[in-house]
Amino acid sequence: MSELINEILDSISRGFHPLTIVSNPDGFLAHEDVIQELKRESPTDVVVGSDIQLRVHYELNLRRNPEKSAIYILSTGDMLPDISTKANNVRFKIAELFPNFVDKETISRQSLDILSKLYNKHIQGIVTAQRLKDLIADLTSSCVAEPVKDFGEAIVNLKNIDNPDWSDVATIRRISELFIKVVDNDRYDEIAETIDNLNFEFQHYLDNTYWNSINANPYLKPRCVNGIVSHIRDNYQPGQKVALVVVDVMAFLQYGVLRTALEDLHISPTEEDWTYSWIPSITCLSRQAIFAGKHPTIDYTQSPNNERLAWQSHWQTGFPQYFYDNGDEPLHISNDCKRLALVTVALDEKMHSSTSYVELLALTKIWAKSFATRFVQLKEAGFDIILTTDHGNVLAKGWRPFTPTEKAHLYGKASRGHRHAIFMQKDASDQFVSDLGYSIQYLHKQSWFAIRDNHSFASTGKVEITHGGSHLFECMIPFIKF
Repeated sequence: MSELINEILDSISRGFHPLTIVSNPDGFLAHEDVIQELKRESPTDVVVGSDIQLRVHYELNLRRNPEKSAIYILSTGDMLPDISTKANNVRFKIAELFPNFVDKETISRQSLDILSKLYNKHIQGIVTAQRLKDLIADLTSSCVAEPVKDFGEAIVNLKNIDNPDWSDVATIRRISELFIKVVDNDRYDEIAETIDNLNFEFQHYLDNTYWNSINANPYLKPRCVNGIVSHIRDNYQPGQKVALVVVDVMAFLQYGVLRTALEDLHISPTEEDWTYSWIPSITCLSRQAIFAGKHPTIDYTQSPNNERLAWQSHWQTGFPQYFYDNGDEPLHISNDCKRLALVTVALDEKMHSSTSYVELLALTKIWAKSFATRFVQLKEAGFDIILTTDHGNVLAKGWRPFTPTEKAHLYGKASRGHRHAIFMQKDASDQFVSDLGYSIQYLHKQSWFAIRDNHSFASTGKVEITHGGSHLFECMIPFIKF
């Protein structure tokens, strides 16, 4: 256990009550890296959430099992007196553990890694704002200077992933982090089979969970993108500022790059999770599901204006605003705006211009540094941010294009892509699947069809990065709170 985590636990777990409720005005304890360490090292359960989320946890766990103990870290709201009076109530700010540092605000913005190293120095005497700045610069430069871990180790670790728990976001994060290290060294070919095997396992999980997810109650978390608007409505007060940021085509692979760029700006997630994209994983369905807040329809016309109208229709107050990001110009956010939506397609354009993961990773790094500044503006304007996407992407190999006869039975232009097909009649869909046999892996439901593996309806042998199927990189997408 690090010295700093040990000190934090000592500060927030004092008292004789089995339940400790911690209010944390600076939000430090809600950072994902801090949460993980606290959960790992605490002898009791550590739960982070709003007053409503903690109320649900209390009713389902502690009230029914009085012998259980827990630490509740309150992210928003105030716990009701009937729970507070039975608990040890603590107020914690990370700067309190650095009493001789003058610049408390800068302390509260640092990552756990930087603060742990700073705490370990046991600096005596008053630390001025300038000295703190110099110390952080030295620590940051030493972190940047650390060499990338051997990609060979990443390959081995990927191949050793066994019986993954797909319900836990740590699984896809782990896969993505290792994947990026390997691709950064242009060695994707050495793990391609491993990714195929992991995706094959994921398809079984998808079959068992996706269909319930699209109708699941999104209160605790939206299990599919059609539940995001309801989740916001149920978990945020009308007066809270909430920004929904939708990055077209951002798989967890690209989110990992963006997360690093955000941490460089001292912006860290308070909660990381994943949700399903709509399947087939195409923009006109999945992004429609996000903004409509319901099951999408194939006859929908995809456009920024229709998304804006759908977003504004959900909020009777709070001056909702919608932005279609097309550059680096500042967003003109009204002071009265409490519900903001921001959509960007810049990453999608980079994806379609890439023919390898190496190319896409390089382009993503450039994009991430630029787009991360949007978060700075939103945070400075007082917004809680929810980051998600309509769907991810996957490197696919051409199998064969649609035949003219097959095209004649498709619903329309949006009904065919390189990894999906939507037919006008179920009979035509059934015949299509019958003709395919076992040549590729696919998901077939009613009149639509999506490819499960890494093939595509393109010229034989053509390699491209695209979407539309049910691969884990396409439909297991980020749902992140900042």
